[in-house]
Amino acid sequence: MTYAPRPRAMGEIIGRQPATIYVTPSKAPSCWYGSIRGGVKTGFGDHSVTGGDRFTVEQSRSLISRGIDVLTAPAMKVQRNAADHEIYSGLGLPAVYQFDCPILSTRADGRVRVIAPNGAEKLVEADGWTTASRSRGHTRRAA
Repeated sequence: MTYAPRPRAMGEIIGRQPATIYVTPSKAPSCWYGSIRGGVKTGFGDHSVTGGDRFTVEQSRSLISRGIDVLTAPAMKVQRNAADHEIYSGLGLPAVYQFDCPILSTRADGRVRVIAPNGAEKLVEADGWTTASRSRGHTRRAA
């Protein structure tokens, strides 16, 4: 028996990334942050960045180095839950950051290889989430 994927419950979309990025020297930097040209700080206390160019500076640089046209590159909306250190949401659903990522390829298992906001290649789920939904277990089944 196969189950149809359920839509994933998600919190409010609050922007593309936090306006203030906290760096821990002992940890690798997050690939989901980039330099957004023309972005505007929004929200209570200017906590998020919205608007601006379609791709970050790093994504554009990565596309150009691969010989892909920045203006016509295929893209998808990618979303991730905000961490507590970025913005605290209380007991409800976590806030969501949503942004465009250029598509490089699609794998047989449905995941998509994209260029993350920092210019690195990353795998995301077919529905655009950066991590798999954990509602039906952690196993990934072959198609």
